[in-house]
Amino acid sequence: MDLDQDDLAALRAGMTTEEVDRIHRLLHEWNVGPDSSFPVQLALLTKAQWRMAASLPRSWAESRKWLELHLAEYRRQSKTMADDFANTMDGQNKELKTAVEIHVQATRKAADQIQMQLAEAEAVTERIKSLMENAASEWKGIKVGTTTQCERLEQVSNDLQDRFAWRVILRTAVWLLLALGIGFCIGHYWVH
Repeated sequence: MDLDQDDLAALRAGMTTEEVDRIHRLLHEWNVGPDSSFPVQLALLTKAQWRMAASLPRSWAESRKWLELHLAEYRRQSKTMADDFANTMDGQNKELKTAVEIHVQATRKAADQIQMQLAEAEAVTERIKSLMENAASEWKGIKVGTTTQCERLEQVSNDLQDRFAWRVILRTAVWLLLALGIGFCIGHYWVH
């Protein structure tokens, strides 16, 4: 069975004889019509569509290859960028770790120096405290000694004053007695 006849038979099913004749004439005109007629244009368009449809799998395959190539390039560039980023971060992490270690060492060294200075300051403070206690003790001793010396000096002064007063009194008394004795002698010599 011819497909065209079967299709044509399916198209003619339920038609009148006149309608069947009209379809036969139409098909004949379409098949033998001029180049610019609608049936020819439709056939050319259909042929172009079939060619386009036939080229689609090839275009899809080429697009797939192009896309896979670009995806591979993208993956390669992404991997390179990720590796560069990882290397940069590793370098920065190492630099940061080195900087932190240097800072820790400097801080530890400064803390040790401060600790030594505090120990020295504490030793100096203890020495100053000891010297001040010794000085206070010596001052108290000097104060007691000075007080004792002052009391002794006062005693000596009082003794001297007493002696001086007694000497003055005795001298005065001696002079007075001498003057009385002389006066008595003169008075006795005058009276006799």
